[in-house]
Amino acid sequence: MARILVIDDVPSVTALLRLLLEGRGHAVAEAHDGAAGLKAMEAAPFDLVVVDMMMPGMDGIELVKRLRDRGDHPAVIAMSGGSDEFPAAYALKISEMHGADRLLYKPFGNDEFLDAVAELLGHPSS
Repeated sequence: MARILVIDDVPSVTALLRLLLEGRGHAVAEAHDGAAGLKAMEAAPFDLVVVDMMMPGMDGIELVKRLRDRGDHPAVIAMSGGSDEFPAAYALKISEMHGADRLLYKPFGNDEFLDAVAELLGHPSS
């Protein structure tokens, strides 16, 4: 169906999202920081990028900004659980300002995630 890149510094998160997406027939690639995510996008086009906002090195906010500045236009789901120093609402609002299409607060349910994916890709969610 769609080519999707999942970027999160927590391998268990990328593994879970990969399973959910592959279960819907999508081709999924993973990256564990923003720099690796950008490199993956330079190597191949993606229909959707799912990116965590809070990562060491290049965070998701910077990745979304660079992605849009380069003129790349895959759909983007920004996700965050935030931290004590940087609340999720703030991180997600900044990512929205830079061009993220959907915002998901961690933890989110499988159905909420799959519905957002389906909506952005223009596919039915079931």
